Amino acid sequence: MEWKKLLTQTRLASEEKDAKAFDDYYISPFERDYERIVSSAAFRRLQDKTQVFPLSKSDFVRTRLTHSIEVSTIAKQLGIMCFQNTSSYQHLPIDGDEQSDERVKSQRIGDIEAILSCVGLLHDIGNPPFGHVGEEIIRDWFKNNLNNIYISKNNEKERVSRLLNKRQIADLENFEGNAQGLRILLKARHQSEINLPFSIISSLIKYPTRCNEIGEANIRHKIGCYQAEEKVFLQIAEEVGTINAEGKVIRHPLAYLVEAADDIAYMTADLEDAVKSGIVSVNELLDFFRNTYETLGEENREAQQHIARTKEIIDKLDLLNREEKDKTKVMGQWGTYLRKWLMYVVCWRFSKSYDSILQGEFDYDLFYDNNHSLTVRLLKRAMSEFVFDSRVITEPEISAQAILNFLLDKFVPAFVCFDNNGEMAVQDKKVITLVSSNYIDDYFKAKKGDRITDEAELLYRRILIATDFISGMTDGYAKTLYRKMMGVE
Repeated sequence: MEWKKLLTQTRLASEEKDAKAFDDYYISPFERDYERIVSSAAFRRLQDKTQVFPLSKSDFVRTRLTHSIEVSTIAKQLGIMCFQNTSSYQHLPIDGDEQSDERVKSQRIGDIEAILSCVGLLHDIGNPPFGHVGEEIIRDWFKNNLNNIYISKNNEKERVSRLLNKRQIADLENFEGNAQGLRILLKARHQSEINLPFSIISSLIKYPTRCNEIGEANIRHKIGCYQAEEKVFLQIAEEVGTINAEGKVIRHPLAYLVEAADDIAYMTADLEDAVKSGIVSVNELLDFFRNTYETLGEENREAQQHIARTKEIIDKLDLLNREEKDKTKVMGQWGTYLRKWLMYVVCWRFSKSYDSILQGEFDYDLFYDNNHSLTVRLLKRAMSEFVFDSRVITEPEISAQAILNFLLDKFVPAFVCFDNNGEMAVQDKKVITLVSSNYIDDYFKAKKGDRITDEAELLYRRILIATDFISGMTDGYAKTLYRKMMGVE
């Protein structure tokens, strides 16, 4: 891969040039993109979407929006650390023929920091309401219900599952927030959504994988692109240079840093929220850490130096817990300390594996085989132990299941027969009037712009109207719409 292509400013849609007077006060196009993202409706909706803990009246619990701001900040800092460090592993974002061009070096580093800031804001933009459980509910709904939906034509019924091809069905059954985020941004080709450069879009693709390519590798165990966006997905990869000699799309180098920033943000912040929510105490965490870290290290054959580094992290929490009288501050102070070390080892791994990453051959995350690999496993084990199965989490998840299943039951069958495809019940016609017009407009723009005539493809795209609409809802709107349609309000 070449940095000149990786940081391209090419976009899906052409844009009007700024007035020449603006040249006097130059600002990077990527910095302008940051402002566009912050001002977008899709980003603002994250303020009413669950991160891990159900949204409540408490102002300290993180939402998707505050989490995304944290990820954006950490991602930018990782960019600074990776490309402006003074270690023996330092690498610059320049290509072979640009070694002596200081202006290019400076501009590229600035562009990388801005791109990482943008992608950090965007990384959860495709996530449905109710956090990751929302993704699971949508996947399960299609696995359990797609075979029971019919199109009625001329008094004959035909199963939808028999009309769709295997890849289209796989897309629906593997619904993924990251693929949905890519889908949202690629609507810019039809003058919808934010028109962002390919470098930002490519850096957002956490899993450069289509449904027929899902494998065991860390970066390929989930879907990253739906069939509906495959053509543009490949176009972007070609332009950015993220296609290898075998024709497989590989990860953009900056996607590794965004993934690490996301992990660092949630591992440190979610445990802090858990303590502040009363789910677990600092003392309980300390007991768990002390009783678990050595065993976990032995199970994974960790080097003794890794176990020692993890012990230092635990000892720091113990020290803060004994010295800080205000217990509400302990986790925040520890989180700041922990983030610094996690960011340090991420940058070390990125620099150490730089050549492998740039060649598209690195199949791990940036916590792979570094001094805090065990620390990361311990933090994730603590989340599983104390948070994910807690009553505070599980009760709202049960409610989320009822809400999303109900909405999918109503909207997916309605759109199956939409656009003069079969006989629509009166109730289905009324249901469709509840959908925002922009989602329906997107369908017709794609139908016309992509010149789609194949009936199976159009059926698949109509079902995507429903998933676009439902996944785009905030937690609050999904609850309110559910209650209204149920006749509770």
